[in-house]
Amino acid sequence: MGKMGKNGRFDVQIVSALDPPAGWAEGAGERLFCPAFGGHPADRAEYLALLPVQDSNGRLLAALAALPDGVPEGVCVGVLAVDPFRPVGPFLETLRQFGVRAVANFPTTALFDGETGETLRGVGLGAEREVSFLEQAAQAGFAVTGFAADAAIGRRLRAAGAVRLVVHPGAATGDPSRDAEAVANAAAVVAELRGEGGGPVLLYRPTGFENHHDLMRQAADGLVLPPGGGHSNRP
Repeated sequence: MGKMGKNGRFDVQIVSALDPPAGWAEGAGERLFCPAFGGHPADRAEYLALLPVQDSNGRLLAALAALPDGVPEGVCVGVLAVDPFRPVGPFLETLRQFGVRAVANFPTTALFDGETGETLRGVGLGAEREVSFLEQAAQAGFAVTGFAADAAIGRRLRAAGAVRLVVHPGAATGDPSRDAEAVANAAAVVAELRGEGGGPVLLYRPTGFENHHDLMRQAADGLVLPPGGGHSNRP
């Protein structure tokens, strides 16, 4: 599940490669390995990792195959859980063979709302499919982190076996009032889920929400930071 920071919170840093960056401190926090983000602009990486412009899970498998000693301790692997082309059982077994112990539904369709979100749900590629994937992963013995945009899906993920939740505020719009509202809504979801018990609840702080870092930090058990977002254990 990652290591607790000096302030009693967890931090998770998204990385597209597992070469330790300069200054990465032992015990500084967990990494969420998402090779699908590699090579994309920070403000568009999550969108592109979800769209059929690349094979995100294919990039993951290629990156795992290139690791000489398997996946290091303290690494959770981000999986496109709505991949329609890979049967879940054999895919999970392949991840296990590469030494993967922990998975998350990231990139996640929680990024999309409105018409796009409805379309994905209508064709069976939304949150329900992600819940099903993580449930099968938990049953297969993987430690599961669940990303969710609302409390209802968060509860479903807990019931499916997620040991930790991450609330996704959606994409930054660049409109200060709309982004502040998104942060407030996400913080309210965190408070609701934390009040029910059942494990840590973190907040994802996507690119574009840097000005809300401290508020988000205080609202949750920790932050998930985007590539280049910088690990922080500040209070």
